[in-house]
Amino acid sequence: MSKSFLNHTQFHLLYDLSDEYVFVMRKEDSTYVYEFINKKAAELFSENPIGKTLDECFSEFHTRTIIQQYNRACAQKGSVCYQDHHCVQNGTHINETTVIPIFDNGYTYILAMTREVSRTQDLRESTYLLEIYREAINEVALVAMTNQKGIIEVVNDLFEKTTGFKKEEVIGKSFHMLNSNYHDESFFKDMWDTISNGHIWNGQIRNRTRDGSFFWVNAIVVPKKDDLGEIEKFLTVQFDNTEKNRMLKELRNIERYFKLITEHSNDLIAITDADGYLLYSSPSHETILNYDKEELLGSYYFNLIADQTEAVSFSKIKMLDNFRLELLLKKKNGKSIWTDTSVTSVESTVDDCKEKSFVIVSREITEKRALENQLKFMAYHDSLTSLPNRRSFYEDLPEYISSACSAFPNVGLLYIDGDNFKAINDQYGHDIGDQFLTYFAEKLQISLDYKFNVYRIGGDEFVIIVDQINDYVNGRSNGLDKIVQSIQENLRKGWTIDDFYFSPTSSIGVAMFPDDGSSVDELLDNADQALYIAKKNGKNNYIYSNTVHS
Repeated sequence: MSKSFLNHTQFHLLYDLSDEYVFVMRKEDSTYVYEFINKKAAELFSENPIGKTLDECFSEFHTRTIIQQYNRACAQKGSVCYQDHHCVQNGTHINETTVIPIFDNGYTYILAMTREVSRTQDLRESTYLLEIYREAINEVALVAMTNQKGIIEVVNDLFEKTTGFKKEEVIGKSFHMLNSNYHDESFFKDMWDTISNGHIWNGQIRNRTRDGSFFWVNAIVVPKKDDLGEIEKFLTVQFDNTEKNRMLKELRNIERYFKLITEHSNDLIAITDADGYLLYSSPSHETILNYDKEELLGSYYFNLIADQTEAVSFSKIKMLDNFRLELLLKKKNGKSIWTDTSVTSVESTVDDCKEKSFVIVSREITEKRALENQLKFMAYHDSLTSLPNRRSFYEDLPEYISSACSAFPNVGLLYIDGDNFKAINDQYGHDIGDQFLTYFAEKLQISLDYKFNVYRIGGDEFVIIVDQINDYVNGRSNGLDKIVQSIQENLRKGWTIDDFYFSPTSSIGVAMFPDDGSSVDELLDNADQALYIAKKNGKNNYIYSNTVHS
């Protein structure tokens, strides 16, 4: 049930003593739902209709008649009076109903007041309508009548209830007793000048109740003239809109806070319509992305995204309520920044129509992402040679294995160990030793023309993964043999470090998927065993694993 313009207690205080059938209905799609009924109206139903629709309570014909009249009142935005008859609980009723549309908080309500009348009732239509209007106004407005000098002569019950003053306390006095001292003298002078000249005045007034609290009203003051055209009385009708003013004030505060937040935030805050076109962009779009506000408003937000991947396709975003991802946004100068972006869908009701929009909040994480990439690189690469490390090797090899196919069924593993590396450290020191390893790693990559991955898995031990091998026959591969020979040749050419010339050699063990194993550990273990035999046989040598196990 929606939050109605009045609550259960208020409704029953107002209408339970009424001789009329009183209903408050809420419009829902093409029908109306019962929100409240008074005690008199409860007699018409065999069970409580609250929360039910008209269609569930009356016949199709009668429902159609009621909805037609209710819709007419809503369309005219004014009260409608109609007469009908129907059968309820074995009795035939001829009713006269006054329908008053009320629009509040995005919802449409109907206040319907029905009385039973006789077929022979002969009331003049104009008198009847005036009575209906009078009763309707008395229910929803504070009504007072003053003489030409502004002295109160009549007030209605709602006036008493709202102001807290009894009739006897206000009759014979002016409206000054309701003055809240909010408006200056010119305000009331303007009002008095208007009505004294025979014109209707309307405006908002802040009044004071008997206990000192304040309430706002929309006031209408109508001059009433005698037969000679002279003003003899003033009719004042006031509609309490305290809650409306409170809500407007809250909305203004929310708007002010929103501006304070967005205009002083480094976050990129944007609001788009349901199709992704910008309705609002925070000033940070100018300071960070360098776009002028006029350039962005009305533009397609997703044109700002530099990486138009499937993950950020707008058709998918429209299907989601909330999500978060990292987006690469374009700056006006063509450069890009990484952002941590949250997208939230928001639904609102405007003129009884639901509208969807998206609130997009992005925080720049370019430096954070660069740091994360650096840390990730450090986690998967050797700090000395910048080659991929053992962890990277254990993640990469399974992918190479899974990509093997009938055209290239083999993946080769070269396990390389520098000969006599310990002697270099002992003779020249660790600084020279570290530079030696850097040159060693570079020579390995040169030997491969940088086509295959080289991994440093510890000390002077390196592993090379060679994929797409299709010439492994009888335990050897001509392609692998050429790679090994290129490695040995480039190492022998040597290099100079601090006037010291080095021309190292290496021992290499070769294992082949799938013949020498199908898992990382199997292949590495067999390549290690082949390396051990290669060293044992005199170093500067290489051996295939199948030779070791044959």
